[in-house]
Amino acid sequence: MKFIILVLAIGILLRVVIRFILPVFRITSMANEQMRKMQEQMKEMDRKVNEQNTARPKVRKEGDYIDYEEVR
Repeated sequence: MKFIILVLAIGILLRVVIRFILPVFRITSMANEQMRKMQEQMKEMDRKVNEQNTARPKVRKEGDYIDYEEVR
């Protein structure tokens, strides 16, 4: 009789683990992986923007503009 109860308890425990705990673990690990990928993409985008900003030389426009000078 104890053997049958033990087998049933183990079966119920395995069923709970397989149906509830394993999917939660998988979803959590997938979400963490997606977050890591998104963070890497954001870092890459920041790096590209910073690279473009530093690669572009600041050119002073020539033309009609005259710097403001205070006259006393």
